[in-house]
Amino acid sequence: MGLASVQVTNSMGANGCTYINDTLAHTGKFTAIQFTEASVVGAITGAMENSADFITDGTSFVQGQVLYLPFTSIQLTSGKAILYKG
Repeated sequence: MGLASVQVTNSMGANGCTYINDTLAHTGKFTAIQFTEASVVGAITGAMENSADFITDGTSFVQGQVLYLPFTSIQLTSGKAILYKG
């Protein structure tokens, strides 16, 4: 198994995942977030340029939508999601 295969399986949950359904800050080393219902992100810390823009805009992510990015902290304003560990 090459390095690329390891990275793909990690982003698909090979390192585990956690379900969140509250508005508390959740920290860890994550590679993706999948929204299980319409959700709004209140805060995120990770490798995403201009993430403050979608937070300020109150962008709603639809059920099933996935964001692939390395991040270490997320807080939802509303909704539920699965956080995939990196």
